[in-house]
Amino acid sequence: MMSLPARLGTNRTVLLTLFAPLLLSLSCSQMVYQPTAVVPTPSPLPYSATIRLTEIEAYNVEPGATMVADPRIENKVLGVRQQLSKAKQAWERSITEYLAARKTFTYLSTDSQTDLDLTMRLNIYVDPSVMSDFQRVYVARVDATLATASNKRPVSKYMGFGKATGEDDDQGPINLAVQAALNDLFGKIETDQRLRKYRL
Repeated sequence: MMSLPARLGTNRTVLLTLFAPLLLSLSCSQMVYQPTAVVPTPSPLPYSATIRLTEIEAYNVEPGATMVADPRIENKVLGVRQQLSKAKQAWERSITEYLAARKTFTYLSTDSQTDLDLTMRLNIYVDPSVMSDFQRVYVARVDATLATASNKRPVSKYMGFGKATGEDDDQGPINLAVQAALNDLFGKIETDQRLRKYRL
């Protein structure tokens, strides 16, 4: 007959075997941007770039905040909606995939020597709107700084905005808002004549 400690040990092993996959999936189930179809730019830049995402978070904002003329939506934050910062490396990889498909730069890296350093901060704001039956509004804002890699001298700062609506699931509208913000951001970078007039 099996002793009590042995039976407890066996039960613990069975429970771990049953729940380990569930615990693993819960720990890994982090929302990450997934680039959709990306159109290559007609205006690529003759530089290589190192890509770094220094900050990312998703916030709830006051109902109706996205409909107010005040552009400083960060002043309307009520709290963190999703802990996206825990998946920052995965988001950085996804944005690098987006840029590789867009072909803004001749070469991309996250760790090797390049012509330019591109650092980005991505914040997502979720507005439940002013009526309960109205769709939520998702706003993505990317703040970017472009600097020379050799001496870290800032070249320019840029900002990209994107907006989408949704009802029950954050993943779809956040994906759309982020991609729209990236399109806006890199459209501005690619058409910045300062980057073409002078060889950095």
